[in-house]
Amino acid sequence: MMKPFVEIAKKEIRDALHNKLFLFILLMLLVLTVVSIVLGAYQVRISLDTYNNSIDFLKSLGKTELPPMPNLNPLAASKGFVNYIGMVGALLAIVLGNTAIAKEQKSGTLRLILSRGVFRDMYLTGKLAGNLVILAGITLLTGLLTFVSLPIIGGITLTGDESLRLGLFFLMSFLYMTFFLILSMGIATISAKGSRALLLTVIVWLVFSFVFPQIGDTMDMDNQLPGGFFAQMGMTRAQEQQVLQKFKFYETLRNGIEELSPTKHYERISFALLNVKPGFENNTPWEVVKLKWVNLVGLVIPSGVLWLLAYIGFLRRENIYQAV
Repeated sequence: MMKPFVEIAKKEIRDALHNKLFLFILLMLLVLTVVSIVLGAYQVRISLDTYNNSIDFLKSLGKTELPPMPNLNPLAASKGFVNYIGMVGALLAIVLGNTAIAKEQKSGTLRLILSRGVFRDMYLTGKLAGNLVILAGITLLTGLLTFVSLPIIGGITLTGDESLRLGLFFLMSFLYMTFFLILSMGIATISAKGSRALLLTVIVWLVFSFVFPQIGDTMDMDNQLPGGFFAQMGMTRAQEQQVLQKFKFYETLRNGIEELSPTKHYERISFALLNVKPGFENNTPWEVVKLKWVNLVGLVIPSGVLWLLAYIGFLRRENIYQAV
């Protein structure tokens, strides 16, 4: 019973390696990843060298009171990768998901496969498994590039805590791409034309990744002035909360729009893990995940719901897919 499942998964991997569009986007992602890591690690290296040169100069003057080592935050070298995954990584997953279903519809091989004793649930699950392996491989490769580049280029050895934070960040990247993979597969299963399904998926991606976050940022009261409205007004945290309470409905609506965006959830938990967003420096990696559990749920639950809907939709399309 498992043999058809494994063969379908293997076929997905082979097909992806022969998909020129997929390979082009993958190459683009890897290039952007290397550029982002190199630039980030190089900035860390420059900051470290500047500090060491300053220390040497002060010692040459006979100074004994030396400034402490600045917080270089080597994890911030992966900050640019968050944006690249949000755009290129999502697009890569969309192409994989659409091609997984559309190519069988276009070639007419789907009906033949299902008539050879392959159940539709096994067929769909095998395709998902194969593409998840591809996404996991991409995540692992980019993760290895990061772990190798930071000590070689940046000259900094990551601590165990920093390594775990970085590992969890790449796990979030995998979950984020998985959402768009399942979304693309789901839309392709209920559409008779692959090109139409791809266009619809890209539109949904644009709305989720750009429109909703932009609406949320534009409506954010604190973004109305450079440097933050509340900071420019000299307000304390307590005063800020008092103001927001008077606009509770407005803030609830604005935050609700942002909560619909998986991209926003991915950014929030990723920036917290990478220490880009202040306030999580003293928390352990697992504490950060616990504190940002809403964002983790915002990545996992929608993927599960979409997969269930795709599964049900695929099973009910008997007039098109011919039941076995």
